[in-house]
Amino acid sequence: MLVRIGVQYLPASFADEAEIEKVVQDQAEFLFGSGSIFLPKTRIATGGGKGTVPDGFVIDLERECWYLVEAERASHGTWEHIAPQVSRQLAAVAQPESRARLVQLTLKEIKASPRLRTLLPELGLEELTVHTRIEAILNKPPIIAIPIDEVPPDLLDWANSLKSQVKVWRIEKFVREDNGEVLYKIPDDTAPTVETKAPGIGVSTTQFQGGNWFQRVYAAGFLKNGDRLQMEYGPKGRKKETFEAVVRPDGLEVDGKVYSPSYAAVHCMRKAGSDRRTANGWSIWKTTDGTLINDLAEKLGDA
Repeated sequence: MLVRIGVQYLPASFADEAEIEKVVQDQAEFLFGSGSIFLPKTRIATGGGKGTVPDGFVIDLERECWYLVEAERASHGTWEHIAPQVSRQLAAVAQPESRARLVQLTLKEIKASPRLRTLLPELGLEELTVHTRIEAILNKPPIIAIPIDEVPPDLLDWANSLKSQVKVWRIEKFVREDNGEVLYKIPDDTAPTVETKAPGIGVSTTQFQGGNWFQRVYAAGFLKNGDRLQMEYGPKGRKKETFEAVVRPDGLEVDGKVYSPSYAAVHCMRKAGSDRRTANGWSIWKTTDGTLINDLAEKLGDA
């Protein structure tokens, strides 16, 4: 339940899979990060000509990875619906024709988006060279992205059986009791609710607990109250500035306020003149010895 004074928002079921798909498309930047490009439904085919239409693709220019997106309702069943559908989609994206089509769709999306064109210089890219970056990303195995309303145990069993990396985002729906207003809840900091490790590293899963992930890293002693972290950033090709944050038990303190690692990074980016709304703070903030806080989180996951 979500509440504010005099108002309750009660948990509610999604009307259908299409409702989850719309949330994912509308909030793609907050799920996948500001360096991501969301491509809506596109028909692709297996080598035998069997057509399939994933719910979307995401090309992440910043983290240099890409996602095959399949939004689902848990009630559809893992083995009856999700597993065979994703298997067919993986076979289809393995075809050179499918990947070539995704390259063209990505370039078209960049051309039509002022936000993405502004982002390219920050990533050290030019419109003339981004084609090469996209092709290199699409030559990697895709990550299976599953936004879903619940995370059933057999979904984790299936995810752990795959060679592909899987990331699951739980999307929740709440409805205001008096007027039917709808709110959706998505995980913080672009962190999936659950993810399997990359192929070759093992098949154990890491379960993120939303904002508690920072507290778990802090509680393990990898970060201590008063530690100094730094990030460097310069928008649109400008000279990079160095920003500092102070570790607190519940987040990072910047300019006297405590934020999550990712929003602390966004706050600093905006001070530097950027209009970015999202950032992956875990891969930006570093300790004084140059260690990314994401690497500290990985140590916790391994433990």
